[in-house]
Parts: sequence; C-alpha cells; structure tokens
Amino acid sequence: MTVRLVKTALLISVVFASACVRHTAVQNLGLTASPTRRPAPAPDASVRSIFQRQKQAFNPLADDPRIQALQALLKKNPADSIARLELAAVYESYRLYDEALEHYREAFDATHSEKAIFGIVRCDQALNRTWQAIPLLEQFLKDMPSGPGWNMLGFLHDASGNLPAGQSALEQAVAANPASSEWHNNLGYNLMLQNKADAAQTEFRKAVQLDSKSITAHNNLGMLLARRGELEGALAEFEFGADAATAHNNLAVVLMELGKYEQSRGELVKALALRRNFAPALSNFKLVQERVRQRTQVQKGSLQQSNVRVAAAEQDASQLKQPEDR
Repeated sequence: MTVRLVKTALLISVVFASACVRHTAVQNLGLTASPTRRPAPAPDASVRSIFQRQKQAFNPLADDPRIQALQALLKKNPADSIARLELAAVYESYRLYDEALEHYREAFDATHSEKAIFGIVRCDQALNRTWQAIPLLEQFLKDMPSGPGWNMLGFLHDASGNLPAGQSALEQAVAANPASSEWHNNLGYNLMLQNKADAAQTEFRKAVQLDSKSITAHNNLGMLLARRGELEGALAEFEFGADAATAHNNLAVVLMELGKYEQSRGELVKALALRRNFAPALSNFKLVQERVRQRTQVQKGSLQQSNVRVAAAEQDASQLKQPEDR
C-alpha cells in the first residue's frame, strides 16, 4: 500500500527561467524521494482541437500545423534562432526530447542564450542524462552566471543525490536574488534533506515572509515543524492552503513516516471526524493500522527470539554445573 496524498501535497517548486516551463516535483509528505522528472506541458487549445477532429492516432510531426510552419521558416532561413527555439519547445512539449535537443543545440551554438542551454539541460534530464547536463550548465554559468541558472544547477545536483553541491548552487541563486521566495524555499528543502533543520527552517520562514501566499513554502515549513515535534505549528502551516481535514491528513502522513503511528492515527481520526468519507484519510488509516500490526508482529518475534536465547543460556549453565554437582 502507498500513502494517499491529497491535492495540497508538499511541493518543491523549481522555476528554471521565466520563459521556461514551471517545474514542480511532488514530495510525498515525509517520504524521502528524489524529485520527479519534469512533466511536459499539455498541447494548447489549438492542438487539442486537432485531437478532437481526428479519429485516427494523432502524430504531432505530421498533424501539428505549428511544426510544419516552423519547419518551413527554418527551411527558408536556417539562421532564424527564434523559430528554432520555438520548434524545439514544441517538440519538448510532446516529449520528443531527441528532436528538441537537436534544435536547442543548434540554437545554442548560434546564440549561446540562456533559453537554449536551459532547453538542453531539461531534455538531457528527461532522457536520464543528468550527468551530462550538470557540467554543461556549470561551464555556462562560469561565463554567464545568473540566478535562474544557479537554481537549475541546484535542482540537478539534488536530483543526482549530491546535496552539498546542490546547496552551494542554491546559495548562489539566493545571493543573486535574495528577494526570491521560491529560491529560499528550494534552498530550505535542500537543507531539510540534509537534516540541517535550523538552517532549513530559516529559509522556509524567509520564503513565507517574501511570499505569504506560497502554499509550497507553507507546506514545506509544516513538514519540517512536524519532524521537529512542533505539531501545532505544523498543522497551522498545513491549514494555510487546505481545509482542516486535509491538514490533519497531511500531518498524519508525516508522523506515519516518522514511525509515530499512534499520533498519526490520532490525526487521521480527527480528519475523518471532520470529513467522514475523506478517501485519503481512510486509505491512510488502513495503512497506519497495518504498520502498527506489522510492528507488533516484529516485536513479538524479537521477544520470542530473546526467550529462546535465555532458555538456551540457562541450559548451558546447568550443563556447566553438572560436573561440580557430581
């Protein structure tokens, strides 16, 4: 069974650049999980209408008029970097990453633009080539340092498991733009993954101070406070962007993954009292009950093994004493 998440799950938002797709990776409310791969945006309304009109399978390369128009522009003028970047972005939106990479690379060779390098990095990451994207972006930042670039590099390091390197890059991003709530949040999330609770809390509170409406920052702060045992404060943060039942459910999940099953069950009871048929809370209640049962079985097994060892030790001792009795 897996933990049921609700609509207001804890998130870490990473904005690669103002002109790029917003990247949001879900954090499973207490489960340590690496950020997920960036989902490509859905085709826009004009493309969706094509889907509706056609009965056969949609082939973007042949059926999307944008691709055909941009290809025609590039055929007339291969140096048109704007059209090339637009075409790369369309390919990327369809998850045609190899095709997108080809055009992002050609655009970067011609312009050395941030938009082009970010496109290359996103596609490399989508193709599980983070190892290739990191040095490429690092070299770019040596020549053209920028807050969005450092933020993206921090995300890549975090995704690859190199949290100290991610922290360094995210600190550079925050230094470049101290007024960015999202970048303080991202740095706080990195620090939380490293169990640097005090520093993480400082960054999350700064993020909330800069953008009091950021549900992401409030939720991440709530998760950190729950891990530190500050349950009332955690619940208040969860309630910022959710109703009370959802907030109690989210707190319960954090407590469950900390192994505090009785406290977790108590929060789920509160959630279900507020909303009787709340599906995530019902599912999580079953899960926490199962974990309590499993823990009880493990404890019983350990006790039985201990009793066996004690009995064996007593038998050995009696055997040692027999020669003396004789």
